[in-house]
Amino acid sequence: MINPTRKQILHENTRDEIKSVAWKQIEQQSAAQLSLGSIAREMGLTTPALYRYFASRNELVSALIEDAHISFAQALEKGLSSLPLDDHAGRFRALCQGYRLWAISHPQPYSLLFGSPVPGYRLDNEAARAAEHSFLILLGVVLAAQQAGKLSPQTEAVSLSILHGEQQPGPPAMVIHLALSAWSTIHGITSLELNGHNQIILAEHANEFAEIEITRLMQSIGIK
Repeated sequence: MINPTRKQILHENTRDEIKSVAWKQIEQQSAAQLSLGSIAREMGLTTPALYRYFASRNELVSALIEDAHISFAQALEKGLSSLPLDDHAGRFRALCQGYRLWAISHPQPYSLLFGSPVPGYRLDNEAARAAEHSFLILLGVVLAAQQAGKLSPQTEAVSLSILHGEQQPGPPAMVIHLALSAWSTIHGITSLELNGHNQIILAEHANEFAEIEITRLMQSIGIK
């Protein structure tokens, strides 16, 4: 393995600093207001100098999205690491809890990943792969339960042919549908909480409500 040169280390450190300043800017304003010029001014650089580290605003946003998705996926995997592979219900619950807890502790990254799209942003391939990985973790848990005969959904799964044409090789349409449904449900619960839409009603009972909804979700897909 070739050790990085001092120049390479300095380059990566500067990239990390740029991303750190960008996250601060997102927290203070919004992702839509992200500006390479203002980042450069805060760091004491010229805007052209900043382009040596990120060729465009799109590239910087992709780097932030990729980092956030990696952190998100690591949190989901960590929640599964202490549970046996045959504890399908426990693993599903841990994923739902991990989703919500990561979002609560990382509100700016969560907003960038799942909030309003950044105007003019185009997702690149690396960021897209990182985004897919998190969902595939959930899909894997649901698929394992289905293969073990531990999945008895209470509702009929729709055919995904309306979205993707004929079913391609891979997980059954039912498994994909149930995983998407579960993802949508926990996303809705989490987003409402983060945006304060249920604060007046739930007050300090947000944790209790989330656990009740996760239990209801598990019952609806019949995971055991």
